[in-house]
Amino acid sequence: MIVDHDFSFFFNPNSIAIVGASSTPGKVGYNVLKNVIESGYSGKIFPINPKAKTILGYKAYKSVLDVPENIDIAIFVIPSTSVIPVAEECGKKEIKGIVVISAGFKEIGGEGIKREQALVQIAKKFNMRIIGPNCLGFIGLHYNGSFAANTPKKGHIAMISQSGAMLTGMMDYSMEQAFGFSCNISLGNKADLDEVDFIKFLSEDNDTKVILCYLESIENGEKFLEVVSKAAKKKPIIILKAGVSEAGARAASSHTGALAGSDIAYELAFAKCGVIRAKTIADLFDYGEIFLFQPIPQKNSFAIITNAGGPGIVATDAFEREDLKFAKFSEPILHQLRDKLPMEAAIFNPIDIIGDASPKRYEFVIKTIFGLNSDESTIKINEEDITTYGALIIMSPQAQTHPNDVAKSIHTISKKFLLEKPILCSFIGGVSINEATKYLKQHFIPCYPFPERAAQSLKAMVDYNEYLKVTPLEQLAIPQFTVNRDRVKQIFQNAKKDDRTVLLSHETSEIFECYGIKSPKSRLARTPREAMKFQEDLGRVVMKIVSPQIIHKTDVGGIILDISSPEQAFEAYIQIVDNSKRFGPQNAKVYGVEVQKMIDFKKEKKVNELIIGMSKDPQFGPILMIGSGGIYANFLKDVSFALSYQFTKEDAKEMLHKTKIFSLLQGVRGESPSDVDSIIEVLLRLSQLVNDFPEIMELDINPLLSFIKGYSAVDIKITISRE
Repeated sequence: MIVDHDFSFFFNPNSIAIVGASSTPGKVGYNVLKNVIESGYSGKIFPINPKAKTILGYKAYKSVLDVPENIDIAIFVIPSTSVIPVAEECGKKEIKGIVVISAGFKEIGGEGIKREQALVQIAKKFNMRIIGPNCLGFIGLHYNGSFAANTPKKGHIAMISQSGAMLTGMMDYSMEQAFGFSCNISLGNKADLDEVDFIKFLSEDNDTKVILCYLESIENGEKFLEVVSKAAKKKPIIILKAGVSEAGARAASSHTGALAGSDIAYELAFAKCGVIRAKTIADLFDYGEIFLFQPIPQKNSFAIITNAGGPGIVATDAFEREDLKFAKFSEPILHQLRDKLPMEAAIFNPIDIIGDASPKRYEFVIKTIFGLNSDESTIKINEEDITTYGALIIMSPQAQTHPNDVAKSIHTISKKFLLEKPILCSFIGGVSINEATKYLKQHFIPCYPFPERAAQSLKAMVDYNEYLKVTPLEQLAIPQFTVNRDRVKQIFQNAKKDDRTVLLSHETSEIFECYGIKSPKSRLARTPREAMKFQEDLGRVVMKIVSPQIIHKTDVGGIILDISSPEQAFEAYIQIVDNSKRFGPQNAKVYGVEVQKMIDFKKEKKVNELIIGMSKDPQFGPILMIGSGGIYANFLKDVSFALSYQFTKEDAKEMLHKTKIFSLLQGVRGESPSDVDSIIEVLLRLSQLVNDFPEIMELDINPLLSFIKGYSAVDIKITISRE
């Protein structure tokens, strides 16, 4: 990354050089120059082409070094093989930033990777910023520096896209919509500036009200979490993340890695920092439109108004799925609805004003639920009587329905009363409602073809409102325990010296002891006679094979329980080693047998098996997991996840509450509750461990036995990186 973080000059440069400008229609160099000119750019334009004297009426120069005046930015539309020497010239010219449209870099591998690295080094050398390479260009309020077919309408949505083709499609779609763009940024290969840089800048930009992103990857997860969590407090950030299939999940030997799909980290990260996640392109624009044009609801309490029963039921189901709450109308509101609506109408939420509903009936109901009809009622309506904080208005075209008049009435109410509550519409149909739908959208009232999309958009606003209320990540109270980091560091170093990445059982037990996580006392026996001695010291024990290559010990006969004499320990050692050689991997390296103190279950009135673990995500770091454990963990898949980044006690509680086993921990059919507080503490201590040691790649506790009082981490696995 370049040291100087200022790149505001891209948005309103005083001068632009188009390197590779062409006078031949159809060439990219022609289209870019033409777009800059026709977009109304008022600064100075310098076409760069060694073979031309003038291009489109502007004097052409052989090189940027030949331009006698200062240049703020240069747009490259030249072959990739020419980019490096020209970038060097731009640096010498003290050009602030370059937009590299040219392809042929990292995306092609091999020489392209080296070429991109060289470009970055030149930019660092001259403190010059880069957009791209391999991008569509840059479009701001003041100029269109891209090869897109059209210049989009100006407005207040900022669009950031990792795909140039996706960006042009979105811009073209918007030409028939009410919204426009403050900027359209094509990221390309993100050699320098990335989505996080632009989100940070745009969160402070007065011309931008909503930020939309199409992303295929996020390289620096910690930077994303730190920056975007603050930006989302200022403006809605909506991201469509592509590439979410399970095929992207990395193969993992641990339960945690196997249970965490490729997309879970993005889901957790977006939720953590307040990003509204779009699952489809339609979502991206639906959410952008509603956040731009409608106020954010202050409470999750909404009304549905419909002239048709079927769509009303569909909308109700959609509200239930999205966890949207139905406003409970007060008696003064219900009195008005009873008094003025037909007998057949349903006055409780959702309100069915039946098929012959006129525009006047729609108007009456909308005004009533928002408390705007107090002058028409003998019952006084007070502020506390108003329980509706937004409404979905559904219309199905009937013979008596007048869609255009209904649309105009909705707009009039919204405009006249300046409601600080969102109004959404779903006009279902085609020819009959086209004009009305267009009217609503042009007057900044979202209108959806089906109620489900309206419900999803409303839920996005509710979620965002909840995020605005939570404590900023940087202000969270993160528990810190007194631990022995030095000893853990030494254990890791010893494992690496032994050329191991999977820690041995006695090592994991000691690491947990260093971090205050309780587990049974354990010793590593390298001979049958050592096993006898350790059994005498520990009492009743369980014995387990110790081999990095044998993950699931039960499958190979690598565990024997309830050993209560030295003679049994001697025989168990021989049997376990023999089983592991016969049924385990042929290349398995056996270090010995773990002799572990066995838990006396007779003393415990209640035991629940949990699994707690961690898997390292390449972008966002450690992902914690908790759920139902034991031998059926992978089959039950009763688990929940959380990022360890800024992990709080509330995060730990929420994780546990999301699981089904939490109900069992609380006690069923007269059982005493388990020690939930101790489980939460384990999660917090584990979070500190994996944050303190980034080399931990995977960690499993399966099972963690939970008792009425206390717990025990019975089987622990830790995998570290070699670095």
